[in-house]
Amino acid sequence: MVFKSLTGQVLVDQNGKATNFPLLSFSSPNMRAFHMSWLSFMIAFFSWFAVPPLSEAIIEDLKISAAEMYDSNVSAVAVTIVARIVVGPLCERWGPRRVMICLLVCGSIPAAMVGLVSNGAGLIAIRCVIGILGATFVPCQFWATQMFTSSRVGTANALVGGWGNMGAGLSYLVLMGILQGLERVLPVSIAWRLTFLFPTLACLIVAFMDYFLATDTPHGDWLVVKRAECERKMQESVDSLHDGSDHDATSDMEKAEHVTKVEQSFKADIGRDTVFVLPKDQGHESGSLQDVKKNESSAQMLASYGKTLIKPQVLILMTHYACSFGIELAVDNVIGNVFLKTYNLNASTATYIGSVFGLLNICSRFTGGLTSDMMAKKLGLRGRILAQLIFMCLEGAFLLGFSFCLDGMYMYRAIILMVCFSFFVQAVCGTTYGIVPFVDPTNTGKVMGLVGSFGNVGGLVFGLLFKAYGTNFHLSFLVLGACTLGFGIVGCLLIRVQGQSLFIGKKD
Repeated sequence: MVFKSLTGQVLVDQNGKATNFPLLSFSSPNMRAFHMSWLSFMIAFFSWFAVPPLSEAIIEDLKISAAEMYDSNVSAVAVTIVARIVVGPLCERWGPRRVMICLLVCGSIPAAMVGLVSNGAGLIAIRCVIGILGATFVPCQFWATQMFTSSRVGTANALVGGWGNMGAGLSYLVLMGILQGLERVLPVSIAWRLTFLFPTLACLIVAFMDYFLATDTPHGDWLVVKRAECERKMQESVDSLHDGSDHDATSDMEKAEHVTKVEQSFKADIGRDTVFVLPKDQGHESGSLQDVKKNESSAQMLASYGKTLIKPQVLILMTHYACSFGIELAVDNVIGNVFLKTYNLNASTATYIGSVFGLLNICSRFTGGLTSDMMAKKLGLRGRILAQLIFMCLEGAFLLGFSFCLDGMYMYRAIILMVCFSFFVQAVCGTTYGIVPFVDPTNTGKVMGLVGSFGNVGGLVFGLLFKAYGTNFHLSFLVLGACTLGFGIVGCLLIRVQGQSLFIGKKD
């Protein structure tokens, strides 16, 4: 029964968006895009965070200081802030697939060049350029939003985002193993440099797969659909100019033929294992996911960006994402070092323990998105906000608990609490993006870009926090926990989306 649900037919609504998750099905464009979006983001994340697992070998070989390594961590996150803001409108204009491919190809070049650096300044500069790979999060989320209905978009975004974020944990697990294998036949100074060729190759292979295996929308290529919509609108404008019954009859026939052609072109790429249904569980957010703006001029784009940025609910979600994904980015860069310094472990053991933090994304972010969707079925958007509040409070509580366990004794307590705070840090990413698509549906790409970029702002700020406190990890995690609780509680009390808040539901 379970296997049948995983390999069954894809159910879609009248717009071609999927209402279910047959995860082992690859026949429909919805599921192919789903799998390529998380795989692309995971490989980008894998390459983006390829340096931290090998930091001890790099520091020893290049003779750089710990401060320079911290600076390189910050530089890798900083450039992504700008990249994510820019990428949002590009997704609306060119489609998520093309943007994803360009980012993977462009990011693979500096990823390969890490092995050529010879000093701390070079490492900082090259990681700054590699940071563009972090912008793949925006097309990843945008892609999933185009493929799934409003009642499933929280779960879809959480799955592709969470499985993509596993790339950080995968880098700790895989790259250390590759390095140890190369060290058996090569000097360490050469082995760590050659290791960076593997993330580069992975980026290029996945970019190739994106181009040939997936489409931007359930109806096909983004630009083809965009052109068909323009033709339909032009035809409607011409038809409206005709007068008289003969002209009306002729125009009706032409219009019917044109609409038929457009519908055929739209449905041509929807797989044979696809069933059209009209879901009954979308009433709580009906009409909330409108078509994004695909034909904005540059001036209109900047104006709408400004209007989107000043929306209170966007600003609140930006701070929430800074306290979830931002914390995840900062911790990804230091978690191995936390156990290395606090418990005097060897580099490989500390790295493998640190990999657990990122690998929990396999279920944590998905849990947040699924919880958001489930609570939305009963309470509407108020349920999504309530899920956000609960998960942020738990995240803050476990961060505080972890800070008090970093006393150099009983490492098992620290590992348990790391698992707990990691789970809720990543789950909050899922609940946040369970709300994002409903804030301003016509500017979905811009909202995703702004909220996503502020995750990197959080990573930058919290990265500087870890640098300022050095090995005083207790105080660093204490500040993280306090910030999460403060911004989480205040933000959830104030946020209002489509007229609904924590205290006002759709029926009120």
